[in-house]
Amino acid sequence: MRLRILSLFLTAVLLLSSFAGCSSGGTDSTNTDDPAISNTADNGSAPTAAEPEETEPKRVEADLPARDFGGADMNFYGRIYSGAWSAIDIAVHEQNGEHINDALFNRTIYIEDTYNVVLNPVESGDSGITNAVKNAVSAGDTTWQAAVGDVYDSGALASGGSLYDLNQTENLDLSARWWTQMLNNSLSIAHRLYYATGDIFIIDNKATRVFFFNKDIVRNLGLEDPYSLVKENRWTVETYAAMNEAVKSDLDGDGAMNRKYDRFGTMAQTTLGSVLYFASGNLLAGKNADDIPELTCIEPSAIDVMTGIAAHIGGSEAISLSGETTINGSYPDNLVYFQEGRVLFAPEVLLHIETMRDCEVDIGILPAPKYTEAQDKFYCYADGWCVNVASIPVTNPAPGDVAFIMEAMAADSLNNLTPAYYEICLTEKYVRDPESVEMLDLILSSVVMDNANIFSWADIEGTVASSIYAGEGIASSLESKRKAAEKMMSRTIQAFTGE
Repeated sequence: MRLRILSLFLTAVLLLSSFAGCSSGGTDSTNTDDPAISNTADNGSAPTAAEPEETEPKRVEADLPARDFGGADMNFYGRIYSGAWSAIDIAVHEQNGEHINDALFNRTIYIEDTYNVVLNPVESGDSGITNAVKNAVSAGDTTWQAAVGDVYDSGALASGGSLYDLNQTENLDLSARWWTQMLNNSLSIAHRLYYATGDIFIIDNKATRVFFFNKDIVRNLGLEDPYSLVKENRWTVETYAAMNEAVKSDLDGDGAMNRKYDRFGTMAQTTLGSVLYFASGNLLAGKNADDIPELTCIEPSAIDVMTGIAAHIGGSEAISLSGETTINGSYPDNLVYFQEGRVLFAPEVLLHIETMRDCEVDIGILPAPKYTEAQDKFYCYADGWCVNVASIPVTNPAPGDVAFIMEAMAADSLNNLTPAYYEICLTEKYVRDPESVEMLDLILSSVVMDNANIFSWADIEGTVASSIYAGEGIASSLESKRKAAEKMMSRTIQAFTGE
């Protein structure tokens, strides 16, 4: 999710937009030191200074020695199935003219040619990989050198002793910029990290929760520009709630708010409360100085935040929550109504900017709002079921070999896969304006996950979400879950540490 190349790509887009919209008059403030920008005058005369030579961008490479694997197979058992979160981003061996596919092809060929190795994605055929990997480990099967699955499955495999600690595996530099630092820091326990993600995949980007919004409603009702609210550090839960209420309207005049006919501030899944809580920078289970999880959501300061959020959204008729997909199996019904133009905000995973490509609504993208302006930064939550991560089964007799290849793949993604992901978002018009591109850079550098969600400790996330939306009983509901959650958390910690 650390997609640093976006800043360069965005700069180029904004420069091109500026040139297209400017007259030939005025002061030229172009940076002529930039080799990508010509300093030839508008009238076609020769430049006053020598044009800098064009140079090829320096290829990003991992700090790895030259190596020949002798044509060895590297088999990645992957969560490859018919669903939206399929791990299609491991390797491909044919071009088809599609941006992402061909970028993966280029990465695959580069890695295979450079290191004389064969990358083989092995399809799971199902959304889960837990049972297959557990059975392989139990049988001592060494067929798969690596595994790629969602964080829920990978967490179960790690706590069951089926995976290597990547922090103790040679040839991996998980501090490198092609691994997502903020997200991987969320996933470690006791400084052990059994699965990781970063530029090596794109599916994890699509799993990030964003706030889609209807720019037509903003304009038509004269609301404040949400992009300006973000840039001016005024995009908070209080502002968000006020905009919800300003938009709410009983369009059919029957005296009741009906999601099928009326206009709402927000339609979202039932996790909205926890998404807003995570956006405050708090976690259900934070970690102490020894990287050990602690149930921080029961602390008074955390409950105060939940209560504050609930005061703004609890019981609001401007908000409708549902996880139903009865209208369209491709996405929740909330997004059907959003595309009808009757909803201002639709908090959902970034994936849906693709599924809503043909929507006539003018869609913008925002991070989840801060709790208050005093908050240091935005925090955007990713669900463990959607994010795919890479791991190494303990039956692999040479984990350092596949770790070498994983490191090379992740680094090389900055040369092809990462820019292709952004290019398709822009050139294929998934993202429709430069401001949303800026928001993506902010969003995807701020992603967090929570071990309480990953390991489903007493469903405490569900309790937080429902209590915030209900607007009452937060402290007592959490207290009723505390002992069970702490017991389950202790078992997970013990499984990770062996203590």
